[in-house]
Amino acid sequence: MVKPVTLSNTYPDRPVRLISGIFWMILAAAVMLTLLILLLPQQIFLAISNYLQILTALGGAVALCFLYFWFGHKSVLPYAAGTFALWGISNIAWYVNVVMGLRAQVFPSLIDMGIIASILVLMIAYQNNLPKKPFNPRILFGILIFSLITPAGVILYTGLTMPALVTFLYFFACGSLIIMALSRGLADRPYLLAGTVLFAVAFMIYPVRELIFPANSLLSVIGTFVTAGLALMVIGFARYTEDAQGN
Repeated sequence: MVKPVTLSNTYPDRPVRLISGIFWMILAAAVMLTLLILLLPQQIFLAISNYLQILTALGGAVALCFLYFWFGHKSVLPYAAGTFALWGISNIAWYVNVVMGLRAQVFPSLIDMGIIASILVLMIAYQNNLPKKPFNPRILFGILIFSLITPAGVILYTGLTMPALVTFLYFFACGSLIIMALSRGLADRPYLLAGTVLFAVAFMIYPVRELIFPANSLLSVIGTFVTAGLALMVIGFARYTEDAQGN
């Protein structure tokens, strides 16, 4: 079978190395920022964390679009780029609200719908574009039960309110994303799986923090979880497109 002529035939691994190098540096920055959470004033930590998240999300969207054209239109990449862009725009809106002094109105709001939508778009990307592979059904069932029971406990604790219902949506979307990732063979792609899990876990913690522990400064670490998750996903997608090109 003759491979189509693309830019990647001429320079096969140059963009993957460059993009991976950039996002490895972003991952290192996220780790360093996490270690500084007890040393930096909370407002400074949050500002740096949010800037880094937005940079990673929008930069990741650009990188994935570039890989889409460079490697001959791999169909998973536009969905992934859409996830990154939608999440980045939603986070910008969240941060604008905080800067304007509307912190109390941030959760829940339309911003949360944008974030949940970005999670669902990534799940659709995996479902429609990656081959299904068998995975231990007990583990998948356990993740599903955890994703349902935990927000149910939140509803019992706080009552049936809109914030509690949005918390349920976050857990259901994140749990579904992890289940989809495992059932689509991402256990064989550790960077992509690790990034997906970090991203999902961060948005399981986020609504609980907003609803029950809004004053807990240590839970601000979810911002660095998001950055690390996004960076690892870009690295994983870069490796995925390179491997697909070689087959």
